Amino acid sequence: MQLVQQTSVPEVERDTPAHEVLDGVSSLIRAVRCIEHRHLWPDLGLRRADASVLKVLAKDGEQRGGEIATKLGVDASVVSRQLTALEADGLVSRRPDPADARVSLIQLSEPGRDRLHALYAGYTRQLRSALADWDDDELAAAAATLRRVAVAVTEAAEFAKHPNPSTGD
Repeated sequence: MQLVQQTSVPEVERDTPAHEVLDGVSSLIRAVRCIEHRHLWPDLGLRRADASVLKVLAKDGEQRGGEIATKLGVDASVVSRQLTALEADGLVSRRPDPADARVSLIQLSEPGRDRLHALYAGYTRQLRSALADWDDDELAAAAATLRRVAVAVTEAAEFAKHPNPSTGD
């Protein structure tokens, strides 16, 4: 098995297995985006970024906008603009934080929960249709592998951001 092959760029090695994982992930992302644009987003009036904010609120409950931004890896100003639009659409609500009245706590509203549920129900229908010949064990194994890849990539990125102070690396 050949692990490294030469690319068309001189003196640059290509790690074929890692490249294949990258290609697979990229293909999956493109396929999901295709489903979103053709079938899901037009009907629900949500953008991908909106769904991400709603999902954080559904998973973790009421929280500050800055916490949402941290979880999504974006600047607080980005989430602030999203929250303003989501609140105007009735998908989230705000209330003053009792610990600091300068800050708001954001909560998913029932219409927001309904819209998010409809989005993921649509994803589930599309995925079940596309993978109709896969049994539940195969789906579970694929999910476990995808989660493992996501965790490994996330941990590696976090490690790269925080050098080891004892070695200076």
